[in-house]
Amino acid sequence: MSQRFGTTCVAITLLSAVATVPAQSPAAGKPNFSGVWILNRDLSDMPSPPGIAANSSGRSDQDGRAGGMGRGGFDGVTGRGRSGGSPNDGYRGERYGQTTNRPDGRSANDDLTSDLRNPSSSLTISHADPALTITDAGDRTRLFQTNGQKDPHQIGAATILSTTKWDGDRLVTDYDLGNGRKIRIIYALIPNARQLLEQVTFPNGQTIKRVYDPAKPTRRG
Repeated sequence: MSQRFGTTCVAITLLSAVATVPAQSPAAGKPNFSGVWILNRDLSDMPSPPGIAANSSGRSDQDGRAGGMGRGGFDGVTGRGRSGGSPNDGYRGERYGQTTNRPDGRSANDDLTSDLRNPSSSLTISHADPALTITDAGDRTRLFQTNGQKDPHQIGAATILSTTKWDGDRLVTDYDLGNGRKIRIIYALIPNARQLLEQVTFPNGQTIKRVYDPAKPTRRG
C-alpha cells in the first residue's frame, strides 16, 4: 500500500514539474532579423530603366545590371495603420475592399507589384516572434505575424492580405493577389557574411534578389 502511494506521489510530482516548464517558442533557434540594414547595390538586382525588359534574374537584358533607383521598396504597403505610423496604431484608417482599378487604370495589385520591384535603400526590422515589423526608407511600416495568420495591408483604397511563416531558417511572406496569384518574399541571413537576403518572386516567375549589409554604428564625437 505504501509503495503504491509512493509511486503515485512521484508521478504527481513529475506532472507538476512538466506543467511548470514554460512553453517553447515556435521560433526557438530560428534567426532574428532585427537591425538596420543598408542596401548593397553591387550585390543586388536593381530595377530596369524604362524601355529595358528585365530577365528572370531581375537584371536588365541590355547590360546585365540595370542602374538607377526607383522609389523606396514597398512604398504604399503599410502595416496595420496609417502610412508611416506606429505599429501600435492598430487598424486605424484601414478599409477592406477589392483590388479594383482606379481612374488611372492601375489596381492595388499593380501598385504592389511596381513597388516591390524597387528596393528600399534601407530596412529597419524589429523581430520578436511572432511579431515582425519592417520600416522602409520612406518611413512606411508594415506589421507581419510569423505564425501564418493573415495580415492586412492597405494599398490606396483597397487591402491586400499576406501570410508569413517559417520555412526552415527562412521567413516566407505571400501576398495574395487573388485568382491563385501571389507575390512571395523570402528573408534569410547569409551564412558567415552577416548579410540579409531579400528575394521577391512575382506571379510570372521572375525573381529579384537584394542583399543588405548591417548598418555601421554611428561614431560619437
